[in-house]
Amino acid sequence: MRNEKILVVDDDPAIRRSVWKSLQSTGILIYQAETIEKTLELIKKIKFDLFLLDVMLVNDNDGFHLARLIRDEEVITPIIFISGRKKEQDVITGLETGADYYMTKPFSPSILRAQVLNTLDRNQMITKSLEYDEDEDIVNGPFIFDKKLYVLKKDQVEIDLSAKEVLLMKFFMENPNQVFSKKQIYDNIWSQDKQVEEESELNLVMVYMNYLRNKIEENPKKPIYLKTVWGIGYSFEPESKKEN
Repeated sequence: MRNEKILVVDDDPAIRRSVWKSLQSTGILIYQAETIEKTLELIKKIKFDLFLLDVMLVNDNDGFHLARLIRDEEVITPIIFISGRKKEQDVITGLETGADYYMTKPFSPSILRAQVLNTLDRNQMITKSLEYDEDEDIVNGPFIFDKKLYVLKKDQVEIDLSAKEVLLMKFFMENPNQVFSKKQIYDNIWSQDKQVEEESELNLVMVYMNYLRNKIEENPKKPIYLKTVWGIGYSFEPESKKEN
């Protein structure tokens, strides 16, 4: 039996009840909240292992706002959106706020259960890697990756990254100046995410490459560190020099 703590945030009691029924047999401790205020109150008292958020609470975009607030405090703790909003832009916005996955309503209880367990297992692996990884920072060019805190700095300035962006940068920092296909990148970062459809894998990698370029490149449209290798994939070249 498991003993992780998760927080379900949804203003619909029927949805909260459905999530509880899907997960109660696992042993996971399931807490519930219906507002941002209640959520922030609980976060101050309890260390959660996963957040399940709805997008539409009191107002249409409250869930996105809440995800940003959570991510400011909990850099690694995974966030899953469960929302009735299915437009592509909603999914993109959810990921941009720092969420790890985005599921739509109505959802299959068995799929939700599998996704939650998979996410918790993956986060446990990340936590263990933090505990047992070497103490030394990874230094490449102007970049420093703190393997204890999972923090990236460029020219000594910390860069705010989402959980997936942190994993991507750790992967690139550990493997500089190598060319990786989109499939190889996907397999290293998203391989345990059973909910990502095969045909969307490459698009997901491209989306996150754009996110990272917007954060680490001085001119994202002309990247000098995260380079596209046409017909193959991407390469992280930290020693690249700016053009005069």
